Amino acid sequence: MGQVSRVCIVGAGGFGRETLNVYRDAGRDAEVAGFVVEDGYWQRDQVVNGKPVFPWSDLGTWPKETRFVVAIGTAERRRLIEELARRGFGFDTVVHPTAQSSPWVRLGEGCVVCGGSILTTQVDVGAHTIINLACTVGHDTTIGRIVTLSPGVNVSGRVTIEDEAFVGSGAVIIERIRIGAGAVIGAGSVVTKDVPPKVMAFGVPARVVKRLA
Repeated sequence: MGQVSRVCIVGAGGFGRETLNVYRDAGRDAEVAGFVVEDGYWQRDQVVNGKPVFPWSDLGTWPKETRFVVAIGTAERRRLIEELARRGFGFDTVVHPTAQSSPWVRLGEGCVVCGGSILTTQVDVGAHTIINLACTVGHDTTIGRIVTLSPGVNVSGRVTIEDEAFVGSGAVIIERIRIGAGAVIGAGSVVTKDVPPKVMAFGVPARVVKRLA
Protein backbone atom coordinates (compact mmCIF):
# COMPACT_ATOMS: atom_id res chain seq x y z
CA MET A 1 0.00 0.00 0.00
CA GLY A 2 3.00 2.27 -0.05
CA GLN A 3 1.89 4.10 -3.21
CA VAL A 4 -1.66 4.84 -2.04
CA SER A 5 -2.41 8.38 -0.87
CA ARG A 6 -6.18 8.42 -0.79
CA VAL A 7 -8.87 7.54 1.77
CA CYS A 8 -9.01 4.39 3.88
CA ILE A 9 -12.10 3.32 5.82
CA VAL A 10 -11.24 1.85 9.22
CA GLY A 11 -13.52 -1.12 9.75
CA ALA A 12 -15.04 -3.44 7.15
CA GLY A 13 -18.12 -4.37 9.16
CA GLY A 14 -21.66 -3.16 8.60
CA PHE A 15 -21.09 0.54 9.06
CA GLY A 16 -17.75 0.43 7.26
CA ARG A 17 -19.53 -0.96 4.20
CA GLU A 18 -22.30 1.62 4.55
CA THR A 19 -19.65 4.34 4.67
CA LEU A 20 -18.25 3.04 1.39
CA ASN A 21 -21.76 3.42 -0.05
CA VAL A 22 -21.75 7.07 1.05
CA TYR A 23 -18.50 7.63 -0.86
CA ARG A 24 -19.88 5.85 -3.93
CA ASP A 25 -23.14 7.77 -3.94
CA ALA A 26 -21.18 11.01 -3.51
CA GLY A 27 -19.13 10.19 -6.61
CA ARG A 28 -15.98 9.64 -4.55
CA ASP A 29 -15.53 5.89 -4.96
CA ALA A 30 -12.19 6.33 -6.75
CA GLU A 31 -10.75 8.08 -3.70
CA VAL A 32 -11.26 5.03 -1.47
CA ALA A 33 -8.21 2.77 -1.45
CA GLY A 34 -9.91 0.15 0.70
CA PHE A 35 -10.67 -0.91 4.25
CA VAL A 36 -8.25 -1.10 7.16
CA VAL A 37 -8.88 -3.59 9.97
CA GLU A 38 -6.98 -4.73 13.02
CA ASP A 39 -4.97 -7.84 12.36
CA GLY A 40 -7.23 -10.29 14.17
CA TYR A 41 -10.05 -9.39 11.75
CA TRP A 42 -7.95 -9.56 8.59
CA GLN A 43 -7.59 -12.36 6.05
CA ARG A 44 -4.91 -12.13 3.39
CA ASP A 45 -6.18 -11.12 -0.05
CA GLN A 46 -9.64 -10.36 1.36
CA VAL A 47 -11.88 -8.10 -0.74
CA VAL A 48 -15.08 -6.52 0.64
CA ASN A 49 -17.62 -4.85 -1.67
CA GLY A 50 -14.97 -4.52 -4.36
CA LYS A 51 -12.31 -2.94 -2.12
CA PRO A 52 -9.20 -4.61 -0.66
CA VAL A 53 -8.80 -5.07 3.07
CA PHE A 54 -5.45 -4.03 4.59
CA PRO A 55 -4.03 -5.06 7.99
CA TRP A 56 -3.52 -2.49 10.72
CA SER A 57 0.02 -3.77 11.20
CA ASP A 58 0.98 -2.25 7.83
CA LEU A 59 0.28 1.23 9.18
CA GLY A 60 3.96 2.17 9.10
CA THR A 61 4.11 1.63 5.32
CA TRP A 62 1.23 3.98 4.47
CA PRO A 63 2.05 7.45 3.13
CA LYS A 64 1.24 10.27 5.53
CA GLU A 65 -1.02 11.82 2.87
CA THR A 66 -3.51 8.98 3.43
CA ARG A 67 -6.70 10.19 5.12
CA PHE A 68 -8.85 7.97 7.28
CA VAL A 69 -12.49 7.77 8.30
CA VAL A 70 -13.10 5.52 11.31
CA ALA A 71 -16.39 3.68 10.81
CA ILE A 72 -16.70 1.48 13.91
CA GLY A 73 -18.27 1.56 17.38
CA THR A 74 -17.84 4.45 19.78
CA ALA A 75 -15.23 3.15 22.28
CA GLU A 76 -12.99 1.51 19.68
CA ARG A 77 -13.41 4.52 17.41
CA ARG A 78 -11.73 6.80 19.93
CA ARG A 79 -8.81 4.41 20.48
CA LEU A 80 -8.04 4.03 16.78
CA ILE A 81 -8.51 7.75 16.05
CA GLU A 82 -5.99 8.55 18.76
CA GLU A 83 -3.51 6.04 17.34
CA LEU A 84 -3.84 7.41 13.81
CA ALA A 85 -3.46 10.99 15.04
CA ARG A 86 -0.40 10.02 17.08
CA ARG A 87 1.17 8.65 13.90
CA GLY A 88 0.51 11.92 12.06
CA PHE A 89 -2.33 10.88 9.76
CA GLY A 90 -5.24 13.12 8.78
CA PHE A 91 -8.95 12.39 8.54
CA ASP A 92 -11.64 12.71 5.91
CA THR A 93 -15.28 13.80 6.15
CA VAL A 94 -17.95 12.40 3.86
CA VAL A 95 -21.58 13.50 3.37
CA HIS A 96 -24.21 11.63 1.37
CA PRO A 97 -25.63 13.70 -1.52
CA THR A 98 -29.18 13.29 -0.21
CA ALA A 99 -28.29 14.79 3.17
CA GLN A 100 -29.45 18.39 3.57
CA SER A 101 -27.72 21.18 5.47
CA SER A 102 -27.38 24.95 5.38
CA PRO A 103 -24.18 27.00 5.08
CA TRP A 104 -24.42 27.49 8.85
CA VAL A 105 -23.64 23.87 9.68
CA ARG A 106 -20.10 22.97 10.70
CA LEU A 107 -18.80 19.42 10.52
CA GLY A 108 -15.56 18.44 12.20
CA GLU A 109 -12.97 16.23 10.55
CA GLY A 110 -13.72 12.53 10.27
CA CYS A 111 -17.52 12.87 10.30
CA VAL A 112 -19.87 10.64 8.31
CA VAL A 113 -23.35 11.95 7.41
CA CYS A 114 -25.57 9.30 5.84
CA GLY A 115 -28.42 9.55 3.36
CA GLY A 116 -31.64 11.36 4.15
CA SER A 117 -30.34 13.28 7.15
CA ILE A 118 -31.23 16.95 7.66
CA LEU A 119 -29.12 19.45 9.61
CA THR A 120 -30.78 22.85 9.69
CA THR A 121 -28.92 25.97 10.87
CA GLN A 122 -26.30 26.97 13.47
CA VAL A 123 -25.49 23.30 14.02
CA ASP A 124 -21.98 22.42 15.22
CA VAL A 125 -20.87 18.79 14.92
CA GLY A 126 -17.61 17.68 16.50
CA ALA A 127 -14.92 15.55 14.90
CA HIS A 128 -15.48 11.87 14.13
CA THR A 129 -19.22 11.94 14.78
CA ILE A 130 -21.51 9.59 12.88
CA ILE A 131 -24.95 10.82 11.79
CA ASN A 132 -26.66 7.75 10.45
CA LEU A 133 -29.54 7.34 8.01
CA ALA A 134 -32.49 9.76 8.13
CA CYS A 135 -31.56 11.74 11.24
CA THR A 136 -32.77 15.29 11.83
CA VAL A 137 -30.82 17.89 13.81
CA GLY A 138 -32.53 21.17 14.67
CA HIS A 139 -31.28 24.73 14.99
CA ASP A 140 -28.63 25.89 17.48
CA THR A 141 -27.59 22.36 18.38
CA THR A 142 -24.09 21.35 19.45
CA ILE A 143 -22.93 17.77 19.03
CA GLY A 144 -19.58 16.75 20.48
CA ARG A 145 -16.75 14.51 19.29
CA ILE A 146 -17.16 10.80 18.54
CA VAL A 147 -20.93 10.89 19.01
CA THR A 148 -23.17 8.35 17.29
CA LEU A 149 -26.69 9.17 16.13
CA SER A 150 -28.26 5.89 15.02
CA PRO A 151 -30.77 5.75 12.15
CA GLY A 152 -33.90 7.87 12.50
CA VAL A 153 -32.86 9.97 15.49
CA ASN A 154 -34.70 13.30 15.82
CA VAL A 155 -32.84 16.06 17.66
CA SER A 156 -34.79 19.26 18.35
CA GLY A 157 -33.37 22.78 18.57
CA ARG A 158 -30.91 24.07 21.18
CA VAL A 159 -29.81 20.58 22.21
CA THR A 160 -26.32 19.75 23.45
CA ILE A 161 -24.96 16.23 23.01
CA GLU A 162 -21.58 15.84 24.69
CA ASP A 163 -18.58 13.78 23.54
CA GLU A 164 -18.91 10.03 22.93
CA ALA A 165 -22.63 9.86 23.61
CA PHE A 166 -24.61 7.18 21.76
CA VAL A 167 -28.23 7.73 20.70
CA GLY A 168 -30.16 4.64 19.64
CA SER A 169 -32.36 4.24 16.59
CA GLY A 170 -35.56 6.29 16.48
CA ALA A 171 -34.88 8.22 19.67
CA VAL A 172 -36.35 11.71 20.05
CA ILE A 173 -34.62 14.49 22.00
CA ILE A 174 -36.83 17.49 22.71
CA GLU A 175 -35.68 21.12 22.70
CA ARG A 176 -33.03 22.50 25.14
CA ILE A 177 -31.89 19.09 26.44
CA ARG A 178 -28.30 18.21 27.38
CA ILE A 179 -27.03 14.65 26.94
CA GLY A 180 -23.93 14.06 29.06
CA ALA A 181 -20.61 12.73 27.82
CA GLY A 182 -20.58 8.97 27.28
CA ALA A 183 -24.32 8.59 27.91
CA VAL A 184 -26.33 5.97 26.03
CA ILE A 185 -29.91 6.68 24.95
CA GLY A 186 -31.92 3.54 24.18
CA ALA A 187 -33.66 3.01 20.86
CA GLY A 188 -37.11 4.56 20.63
CA SER A 189 -36.69 6.68 23.74
CA VAL A 190 -38.12 10.17 24.14
CA VAL A 191 -35.74 12.38 26.11
CA THR A 192 -37.59 15.13 27.97
CA LYS A 193 -35.03 15.89 30.73
CA ASP A 194 -31.25 16.32 30.81
CA VAL A 195 -29.31 13.05 30.94
CA PRO A 196 -26.16 12.90 33.12
CA PRO A 197 -22.82 11.66 31.77
CA LYS A 198 -22.06 7.94 31.62
CA VAL A 199 -25.53 6.57 32.19
CA MET A 200 -27.96 4.55 30.11
CA ALA A 201 -31.39 6.12 29.72
CA PHE A 202 -34.37 4.41 28.16
CA GLY A 203 -38.13 4.75 27.81
CA VAL A 204 -40.95 7.18 27.08
CA PRO A 205 -40.12 9.45 28.75
CA ALA A 206 -36.50 8.36 29.09
CA ARG A 207 -35.27 7.53 32.59
CA VAL A 208 -31.84 6.52 33.83
CA VAL A 209 -31.78 2.72 34.08
CA LYS A 210 -28.08 2.04 34.56
CA ARG A 211 -24.82 3.72 35.55
CA LEU A 212 -21.98 3.02 33.14
CA ALA A 213 -18.38 2.42 34.17
